[in-house]
Amino acid sequence: MNDLPTEIEVRGTVLDRIALAEELVCWSTALPGDEPRTVSIVVEPAGRPTDAAVAAAAEAIAGFDGLAAAASRYLVAELTDPAWALDAADRARLDEPEAPFGMPEAVIWADGSWMIRFAECGLAMGEEFGIGVRFDGSAPVGIEDLSGATEIETETD
Repeated sequence: MNDLPTEIEVRGTVLDRIALAEELVCWSTALPGDEPRTVSIVVEPAGRPTDAAVAAAAEAIAGFDGLAAAASRYLVAELTDPAWALDAADRARLDEPEAPFGMPEAVIWADGSWMIRFAECGLAMGEEFGIGVRFDGSAPVGIEDLSGATEIETETD
């Protein structure tokens, strides 16, 4: 992993490499603003970021706020489907004036696919790891239920 860049630049924004498990690598940055917002590129198996990943990161950086808002609206609309079997309290949270999703992070994979993950989620299903919205280009296309996810440990020196 030593031959991988410690930072990459995308649309004038520098993403720094984060030491993770040996089998994958991640570059991440916090975007400027009042609210925490991050963009990360994850490559597994560990390798250089692909052109597709960099292009998707550029799109996410350029339109982050609008994409996060679209993801939030998508969640509110889609999670009302009975297939999600939300309880009455969670359905009520979706009807509140402000959606129960915060701390958006764009996560881009090597093949250029990506999602916005809301680290803060006021619904039971997103309690531990949040909830994600997959995108095709700039269009939300699916929900990532992260309730069964596991945490990836960072490497220690």
